[in-house]
Parts: sequence; C-alpha cells; structure tokens
Amino acid sequence: MSHRVGAALEPQGVTLQETLERVDITEEMGADSQWLIQMPGQWESGTVLAALAARTERITLGSAILPLYSRPPVAMASTALTLGELSGGRFVLGLGLGHRDVGEWMVGAGAAPPAVPGMREYLEIVLAAIQKGEADHDGKWFGGHVFYPPTQERHSDLPVYVGTFGPRMLELAGEVADGVILWMCTPSYVRDVVMPALRRGFARRTDGRYPGGAGFEVAALICAAVTPEVEADQTRFGEYLSAYVRVPTYRRLFEASGFGAQIRAGRPDEEMIRGLSAIGGPAESHARMAAYAAEGVTQMLICPAGSAFLDRGRYLDTVRAALA
Repeated sequence: MSHRVGAALEPQGVTLQETLERVDITEEMGADSQWLIQMPGQWESGTVLAALAARTERITLGSAILPLYSRPPVAMASTALTLGELSGGRFVLGLGLGHRDVGEWMVGAGAAPPAVPGMREYLEIVLAAIQKGEADHDGKWFGGHVFYPPTQERHSDLPVYVGTFGPRMLELAGEVADGVILWMCTPSYVRDVVMPALRRGFARRTDGRYPGGAGFEVAALICAAVTPEVEADQTRFGEYLSAYVRVPTYRRLFEASGFGAQIRAGRPDEEMIRGLSAIGGPAESHARMAAYAAEGVTQMLICPAGSAFLDRGRYLDTVRAALA
C-alpha cells in the first residue's frame, strides 16, 4: 500500500464514551491515525485528544482541524506541544481558518483577518514556538511572545498541517508547513489544483525541508460508508452536502471540480454525491482511495458518512474495509 489509512471522527451525535471506544477499536484494527473534527457545539477536541493520548499506545492522533478563531497562536502552539508530550510524540496539529461566519457570529471571536496574510502570520508564531521553543512577533493581525524553558520537554519536530483547498493557501502550506488536509476535494481537483499549488509553494521554501515536496504529507478526508442501504445513505450524504453548496468557498471548490451545473441548480445530484463520496461496499472504498493515491494523496482519512456515522457496526465495517 503506497498510502496510509486513518479515520476521522466528528464527535457529534454519539456520546463521548462512544467516541473514545471507537478510537480504541480503530487502533486495534491497525489504522495509522485517528483525527478529530472540530466545530462549535461539539466536545472540545483538544481535551478529547488528551484523553485519547492517555488511553492509546500506537496510533497517531491529529486535529482536523483546530480553527484559528478557537485560540491565539501562542495558545495553539501550547496546546500542540502539550498533546505532543502526552502522546509521546504521536500528535499532528492540523489547523485552518475555519468558517468566517462561525468564528465571527457563532463563537464571537471578532472579525477574521484576510485569509492568506493572516494565516502566514499565525503560522509564523506557531511554527517558531514549536520548532525553536520561542516566538517574538508583532504582526498586523496576530502577535505572540513566548519562551519555553529548557526544562520543559518539547517535540520540535511536531508536524503542522494546514487544512485548506484554496490555491493560495495551498501554496502557503507548501512553503512553510509539513502537510495539508483536504476536504470535499475530488481526485481531479487534487491533480489540477492542489498539487500544482503545492509545487509552487515547495519552490519558495527556505528552510531546506521537503526538497521538491519529498516527505510532505497530503491527507484527504474521504466520506465513506460500507452499508447495505446504499441508496438511503447516498440520500443522507446528499442532504449533508446541501449545506456546503450554499457556502461561497465551497461553491468555488465544487465549480472548479466540474459541478457547476449542480451549483447553479442549488442542490447536489447523483453525479456529485458519487464524485465526493465512497458509499457502497469495500470495492467503492478501495477504488476511491486508489484514485486519490494516483494523484498524490499520501494519507487517506476515512470519514464515515450516513448510517456509518451513527451505527458503530457500520462505522467499524467502513474503517475495516479501508484498511483491508
């Protein structure tokens, strides 16, 4: 297998205890990684990841993603370093802008800065704190001043991934980060947009890491379900997808992925549902992962959809099929 397989959980709709137990089983099944998705109104994933660090032994733990509006950059770095220490170096910090409306209205975090310049400043502080043990930055949108004493253990090689799919943010990730986390991207979008943008970023790196992109991780969240109720679960996923069709950033993504007619109609159809998911049997899961791997994705993060999200048996069948 040329790629690694992990699982992603959105801790909403199932109990916290169920979430913890599912991760235990996912580790036992041999998954490479377990990622937690964070949205308001859910369990705070940093705290849940700390619990998982204490109860797991091997599996890599990641955030997919922690939004910038959830904490200042120094606090984000401290969260990551703490989770890195608690897990024995098994944590990956996945961070991203999050949704502007959620941050400004739902969370009340204030007006968001311009996307790419703001993220560049934020990453500068986070990466300095993690990699060098100190940060001293006064920027236009973010500032941070911190020093970690030599007596405090740090994981200076803790990976930082950027959750994004926009070309300019992908370039920034290729320039300064350790990986990217993709969401709702088709294999053709990875080929035509993601990889060219990352290569432009690789060409601007100045830290000597990932020459030509070697070792840089490209992780894709894949909505999947191994289910006997294929049609019903495709309908459920279509309803879930309908919310994204109304969001401007996702509308641009979907149009660039060849779903312009569906965007103009204001609703996903069967073609779009099939193009953005792997719902059916193990064969659908394997075919979808192979398509992503062919275009440069190195980590497949299985995100159970439809009935596979709520039903533990189908959840485990979905993850197990991806690992087979």
